[in-house]
Amino acid sequence: MVDEHKQNDMSPSQPTTEICHGEESEPDLETILRRLENQLDAGPPPFSNYINVMRDTVLSSAMRAFSRQNFSPEKRLNVVFVDTENTGEGAVDDGGPTREFFRLMIAELKNSRYFCGPEEVKNLALVSRAVQAGDYRVIGQMLAVSVIHAGITPSFFSERLYSLISHCPTPPADIEEIEDWEVRQMLQKIKNAETLEGAQDAMIEASGILALLGCSTNLRSLHDRDSLVEEAARAYVEGRVKEATEQLTEGLKTLGLADAIKAHPQMLKPLFISGSKPLDVDDILKLFRVNFSCPGSNRRRVENQTVMFWRDWLIEVGESSRPVTLQQILIFASGADKIPPLGFPCKPTIQFLHPEDYGMRIFPEANTCDITLRLPLHASYLQFREKMESGILQSPTFGFA
Repeated sequence: MVDEHKQNDMSPSQPTTEICHGEESEPDLETILRRLENQLDAGPPPFSNYINVMRDTVLSSAMRAFSRQNFSPEKRLNVVFVDTENTGEGAVDDGGPTREFFRLMIAELKNSRYFCGPEEVKNLALVSRAVQAGDYRVIGQMLAVSVIHAGITPSFFSERLYSLISHCPTPPADIEEIEDWEVRQMLQKIKNAETLEGAQDAMIEASGILALLGCSTNLRSLHDRDSLVEEAARAYVEGRVKEATEQLTEGLKTLGLADAIKAHPQMLKPLFISGSKPLDVDDILKLFRVNFSCPGSNRRRVENQTVMFWRDWLIEVGESSRPVTLQQILIFASGADKIPPLGFPCKPTIQFLHPEDYGMRIFPEANTCDITLRLPLHASYLQFREKMESGILQSPTFGFA
């Protein structure tokens, strides 16, 4: 049922004729993000920006850290992953652990109690205690820092939620957006009524819900039925979460992100709404620079063969015929599940695990801070493929730092 939360705040946010902020002669996405990024302090992170986290409780760790009185969003973060024995994994945070942290945080946040709806089209859910505690403001701050510090974007917002935070007109509300089954059924019964009397009877049944939503219960003609149902649906998915949305927007003001969204809503929209091009083989091939040995050397010949194996394997992975995905390869190498809008801070590099340099290493290794992927050297393609897949699937995503 509907949470009782400030009835006068639950009236629907009606569409407005205001034109969404101008798109003429506006800067491109890279320019906007560079301006936001330029606020960051590259110096050592203060202790208030240390984030201690376990992978199965990332969101709660984030909420604690970002709620600290002296947390500084413009300063660098120092993320330390802690295993179940309460010992640090040992990775120094030069960017890799931060990217991994925000990737896991956003994945957990998307499926948390704070959001509802289909997997990639989330609206805000109302958690009254969370509103009272200011949790949605903290969530907004976490998302802003994730985007600007790490380039990890929350690409799961619905069109409605993004329109609300960007102060643009929202689309018509649909009954299917309502998570509460009982409320949805009551409104569906009104909408399906074929006579005025039937619709009025259904409205009597739903009168308590409609009153909580601040909607009229007076239906004088069947012609007004659909508009009343849409008004009630809008009140549920917008008006009911008005204070939560305001808190989220307030948190997104961190580092000026909310102001940038309001000024350039269409340009920043891809950061929040799903629909970006999926990772493909060409993206991975173009991403990495290969550190080859001198031409003509024995080392170079082995490296050439390994790169051939690497490229052939990527093609198989891209065809979805292998147990790993291109996304998992990127996570293993960088800590991120997609290439950030501004790219990585340094050019990702492929190196080779020559026995004379590293000893006998049969699995791939990675440094997620400088984004270096070290490929093992094997005599056959099948051995290379098996060890690459086994190493990535067994990794906690950090390789070796």
